[in-house]
Amino acid sequence: MADSSWDNGGQGIPGRAGMPLWGKIALGCGIAFLVVIVTCVGVSAIFINKYKKDPQGFKQKAMDLVADKVRPDWEDFRIVVEQLRTPEGCQAMYAANPGLAKTWPTEAAFLEAASRWHKEVVSAPDLTLDVLEHGGLQINRDFSGQVRVGWSPRSGRAVYVTFESVRKPGDKGPRRIVELDVR
Repeated sequence: MADSSWDNGGQGIPGRAGMPLWGKIALGCGIAFLVVIVTCVGVSAIFINKYKKDPQGFKQKAMDLVADKVRPDWEDFRIVVEQLRTPEGCQAMYAANPGLAKTWPTEAAFLEAASRWHKEVVSAPDLTLDVLEHGGLQINRDFSGQVRVGWSPRSGRAVYVTFESVRKPGDKGPRRIVELDVR
């Protein structure tokens, strides 16, 4: 006699064909990992080959890229250094940058402090490979957008300036100074 129930107790159900989901995910991650590794090795091999062919040329190209990136910050820094060399420049700088009031509450206090370093601040040179490598240059950009540029010349006083923001293409005029340190 035939069973009148539709439930056959799991008899005769075919097993799932193919790879399980976790296997597919593992295979996909493995392939992605291999692609990343091969790409890294290939790019590294290209750079190593370029470096071996012409080490000085490779270094020059790399330093040119760095110089192009930091040139706007350096040019703004040079303007500040030139202002620090004269009383009129210091007066204009203090008037244009209210952030300096944190360190020097009054313009008179700033000018009095600046009078001590006018003669000892030397002009900042053009940005060259020598300045980048051996000239005591420091440029730091933080996540808040501020840019700190410092320069310690071989003779004269070191100057460190923190600008309020990064210079964007097309920006005109001076950037605001948040902090100034002349040592």
